[in-house]
Amino acid sequence: MTPRELDAYRAGLKHSADMALISALTIELRDDAGEVRQRAAIEALRGLAEGLKAEARTEISADGFPAIMAAIAADPESAGVAACPECSGRLVWIKDASNGHIHARCEGSGCVAIMQ
Repeated sequence: MTPRELDAYRAGLKHSADMALISALTIELRDDAGEVRQRAAIEALRGLAEGLKAEARTEISADGFPAIMAAIAADPESAGVAACPECSGRLVWIKDASNGHIHARCEGSGCVAIMQ
């Protein structure tokens, strides 16, 4: 994606998150808001909004990823743990035995996942 397309994508995600929160609030204001079905809908809409906001966050800084990916590629081990360049959490990685591709996921909630 071009930077302009990425900005438009993020704006759309943020707008969708706002609409989900507005819908949740609308349901909360209804007379039957206390019913189980309505409570479930409210929580689902809030969860959707949280997910959309997480997805809309700015792109992960690419500065640290080329270096960490090169270090993992050079490591003779087939699996390991490294510091996540995004949140400094634990980035757990494994190399595919058939082609050497790297698969990594940060243990931080909603952080980064990489599949080469």
